[in-house]
Amino acid sequence: MSGDGATIILSFQPNHFKLFLSKKSSLLVINAKCINGAKNRIKSKNAALVHIRQPKDVLCKMASSLLLQSADSLQDMKKGCKVEADTTKKIVVRARANIERNRKGDRLIECIDVLCVQEDGDATYLPVDNDDEEYCEYITGKTYENPISLKVERSKIFAEWIIDTYGKELLCRGTGVLDVAGGNGETCRHLVAKGIPVTLLDPNPRCGSNPGFTIIQHPLNCDGSDLTSRNDNIGNIVRNCSFICGLHPDQATEPIVSLAERLNVKFAILPCCVMPSLFPHRVQRKHGDPVRSYSAFCQYLLDMAPEKEEFLVDHLPFVGRNKVIYRAPS
Repeated sequence: MSGDGATIILSFQPNHFKLFLSKKSSLLVINAKCINGAKNRIKSKNAALVHIRQPKDVLCKMASSLLLQSADSLQDMKKGCKVEADTTKKIVVRARANIERNRKGDRLIECIDVLCVQEDGDATYLPVDNDDEEYCEYITGKTYENPISLKVERSKIFAEWIIDTYGKELLCRGTGVLDVAGGNGETCRHLVAKGIPVTLLDPNPRCGSNPGFTIIQHPLNCDGSDLTSRNDNIGNIVRNCSFICGLHPDQATEPIVSLAERLNVKFAILPCCVMPSLFPHRVQRKHGDPVRSYSAFCQYLLDMAPEKEEFLVDHLPFVGRNKVIYRAPS
């Protein structure tokens, strides 16, 4: 690219940042390391100062909810002090192609748009030229103009993916879909809107008194034997479900897989929190090391597949942990 109006898409790992707030014009300056660069402009691993100019309230929300490492630093951030950033995040920006340097020699990245803030383990925002280790440049084009959706849309995207992958006929069998740890019931609502029977299994549901689907206010523990052994409607619903799903179900992630295997039904989960202190028994099959990272947890779940079966992996187009681990439709 060339010319004053040319733009490039870059990604950075933030180290620390500082807010400069005013009524007229506010600035967020992020001291960061480049992850995905651009040829002849900035290489992967180069340090840079990323400048983001947005209204005051937008920058405050972005910094506090997406970049701040600790809530304890919130007041320091508001005072304009330099604060530590969450280094597990990755910020993807569209920036001016003309990169200048300040007096200290720091590269100055002037952002036009913040495309997304991703968490560790998320799918890459755009395809990457993996053969180019020097720049690790994004491959852009019309096909990939807007592949990432906001977090608020993830329940809808997940529900649509479930229907497209498994089909309504399978999902409507028996007592229908069991959505585990679905919280606000958004995934349930999107499935119900497509004519699919759904039950929300959650110890603390947050979806009102008349959500339009069945609610079982109960946790899923171990392989769900305490639920399937019941001689009541709860036991009947769980025993006869056709499909089990969980969008960031936290403690219930592994139990979903165990219950699905025991009932011999399909499942799809998007793992999120690892919680190693709550589950010290988890060890990696290959090395025997404790499961402490997100990637290790995903592999642990994949290794739960029965003999002669292999669980599959997909990625959904939204910000945040978007890896789906699921059982093959057929």
